[in-house]
Amino acid sequence: MNKKALLVLSIGMILISVGACSAHETSERLNKEPEPSVVEESLPEKDGNADIPSAPDPQPKGSRQVKMNLDFKPGFHISSEEYKPLTIEAKVPAYSLNADLSNIENMDQFSNLTQEQRAMISKNGFVVTPTDSQQLFYIYEDNTYKKIPGFVTADSVLQLYHIFYDYSLRNLETEFLCDDLNRLNESMIRELTNEYQDADNIEVKDSIRKMLGYFGVAGLALGQKLPEDFPAEAADLARQEYDLVQAASGKAASPMFGFDIEYSLFKIRGHYTRSDELGKYFRAMSWYGIVPMPFYDEKGQRDEESAIRAIVTVMALCKAPADSGVKLWENIYSTTSFFAGESDDITPYEVAQAVQTVYTNEPDMNQIPHKLEDFYREVEQMRNADILWKMEGIVTQPQMRFMGQRYIPDSEILQELTEPYKRPFPCGMDVFAVFGSERAEEILDEIYQPKQQWDKYEENFRKLADQFRSQTVEEQTGNLYNGWLYCLKSLTSRVDSGYPLFMRNTAWEDKSLSTALGSWAEIRHDTILYGKQSGTECGGDEPPEILGYVEPNPEFFNRLLWLTTTTRENLSDRGLLSDSMKYKMLDFEDMLDFLKTCAWKELNGEDLSLEEHYSLLTYGGTLEYLSSSIAEASDWYLVESDTDKHMAVIADVHTSDSAYLEAGVGTAAEIYVAVSQYGKIYLTRGAVFDYYEFVSGERLTDEEWQEQLKQNPPQRPPFTDSFMDKTSGGEVPVPDEPYSTGC
Repeated sequence: MNKKALLVLSIGMILISVGACSAHETSERLNKEPEPSVVEESLPEKDGNADIPSAPDPQPKGSRQVKMNLDFKPGFHISSEEYKPLTIEAKVPAYSLNADLSNIENMDQFSNLTQEQRAMISKNGFVVTPTDSQQLFYIYEDNTYKKIPGFVTADSVLQLYHIFYDYSLRNLETEFLCDDLNRLNESMIRELTNEYQDADNIEVKDSIRKMLGYFGVAGLALGQKLPEDFPAEAADLARQEYDLVQAASGKAASPMFGFDIEYSLFKIRGHYTRSDELGKYFRAMSWYGIVPMPFYDEKGQRDEESAIRAIVTVMALCKAPADSGVKLWENIYSTTSFFAGESDDITPYEVAQAVQTVYTNEPDMNQIPHKLEDFYREVEQMRNADILWKMEGIVTQPQMRFMGQRYIPDSEILQELTEPYKRPFPCGMDVFAVFGSERAEEILDEIYQPKQQWDKYEENFRKLADQFRSQTVEEQTGNLYNGWLYCLKSLTSRVDSGYPLFMRNTAWEDKSLSTALGSWAEIRHDTILYGKQSGTECGGDEPPEILGYVEPNPEFFNRLLWLTTTTRENLSDRGLLSDSMKYKMLDFEDMLDFLKTCAWKELNGEDLSLEEHYSLLTYGGTLEYLSSSIAEASDWYLVESDTDKHMAVIADVHTSDSAYLEAGVGTAAEIYVAVSQYGKIYLTRGAVFDYYEFVSGERLTDEEWQEQLKQNPPQRPPFTDSFMDKTSGGEVPVPDEPYSTGC
């Protein structure tokens, strides 16, 4: 199955009041002239419908016209040339290590390493050890000071992309989307209140009352006060629901709708714990994204009451003036879809098309029940969600969600590879095995053994593997989330004999999977609301002749460079990127291009120049500068949030009854790698993720996770034993003449 991109309806171009464009466009807030989006420019003209209709005169409340002459347009997708993979022929000269490491030129620098760690270097060419460093760049800065040859890892640039992604998203939410959400919710309450007062049909009036309660819950979550004319019964329902949302204690029957809701999902997590405003936004958007309006009940029978609720919601959205209705909805939805993908469930725009077909361009809400037979014929043509919870009481039938949680491919994989009683919890390794990692499949068979737990695992796995491995590059890069995953896939391929010694063993494959999983945990953290479950110039000492090395995976650096460039260009075109952030991203792109060149030269058997080695020597300072500037601080220690200063983050990625699969990264780990340069072997040091995955009795916040790491950290996944010594090797000694950049 190829995931079809949802089409977002351009109601704002043809509804009442559309002639006056919204003064609320994000581009205007950034002091730019409003421009049509890329997708609008590509819309074909409709015969006889080239002109935008003017707003009609106001009509009586019960019979107001809704212009449902609808054109579709895509959501906010990545607009760029399709990525083209590199053609690589590795030609690294062969080298070997003496058992006692006596042929490593600078081994005397590392008296801190234990015998066990030295043995792992002798066997695999590298070893990973834990540290208590709160950020990866601290290890590289320590390298500079202690004149240690640096090993630039994929982890270090992935961490920087995570900081950019997370801060960009939260800034958009704080500066623009929080206000949009407040205005949209107020508008929906206003429109539904008018309809409630004018409705004559009892079924319709009851549905409007419940939807007033629905938007009342979102209003309370946002800190809004319910209007004075808000129906008392709806207010009571809203307050009962909001109490459960605030408690966030687990699965319970909804007092408003009757079906079960997993209320623990409303626990504020991710970067949304950083401010009250973001916390309110999280709960309101979670309410929009989690609570459904199903068209069928658990037994597959029509749920006509719920269908009426969906219809009145869509009509109210369409009847609102465009700048306070569909334009706001579209701005929130399309912006977040660029970061996290399209809704997995049916959207209001899709239901609006059915409403137009069945109820014409001038629908009367009182007539809704009389044409439900025709409406259900339209529903039968609508798509089904791909991520369906296997949990008793949770509605999984076709349903509309006002701002549905997004389809993310890894959630589909985790969902399809679980079974409530035989295999209730998946693992992150499932994801990369499906994507095509041979080593991940081997680890599943050797350690996790899912085929022995569940006889349908192999069948489901092969279907998913066929589905995802046959996707085109375009299908794998439709939004930033998918583009990030596409970068991670390049880390998990097996290499041939032309690659360096340390890469040609299963331990390196395991380390690379740990890198991919660590970055996957970060993207799940950054999109926890939206994803549907399952340098400065320095004047210091003269540069010493210290050799550096870049993880020799130019394809990875090329993919991340493409993703970063595409992100900048698309956000700029949309008017969602400030000039200061644009220049920071350009600096990041320059760094990625440099690292790609270094990696390419290494694989081609070429030595790096002294200038390139000096740039690698100061890599830690460059990394901290970019991290700090993206976080809008002159130095990392000035970052406002203590939680943000620490790289440890966590995300719940799957739910089974009242337990949750958590994926996270801890403090920085260090990696010692034996590399060959200028015909000699040197031991280098770099920084990598420390990946954790475990089942928890509660959904964890970053603050709770960072405290747990201090007090009682969980066991690391068993596959890390092949490359990681779980005891710290201690501090590398400071040389007699440490190096200073003068910064």
